[in-house]
Amino acid sequence: MSDLDARLTAALRADAPSAGDLRFRIGVLARLEKRQFRRRVVQAIAVAVVAGVLVAVNAPAINAWMAVDARRLWIVALVAALVMFPLPGLTIETLPGARLLVKVLRVWLYP
Repeated sequence: MSDLDARLTAALRADAPSAGDLRFRIGVLARLEKRQFRRRVVQAIAVAVVAGVLVAVNAPAINAWMAVDARRLWIVALVAALVMFPLPGLTIETLPGARLLVKVLRVWLYP
């Protein structure tokens, strides 16, 4: 080992992070993970609220439409399945006006 390598190795060992640095990093990562989890919870709540409002608003019209012919129930079931299947993968940014709802929920849930 040359003199340059020995000095470089000594300098790197002298500048090693302390044990407290590791705890700080883990704390920061834990806070980031909690923030991301809260954001996902708020997004899931927002999507559920929007879906619930849509169903509540359209329920009388759908019920009247199905009362005319019982075979229309299959159409409603198929449409509901096709809409609900991709819903969990939908990001909140794709829904118009949902950012405002997420902000309100975030302020309300996490003051």
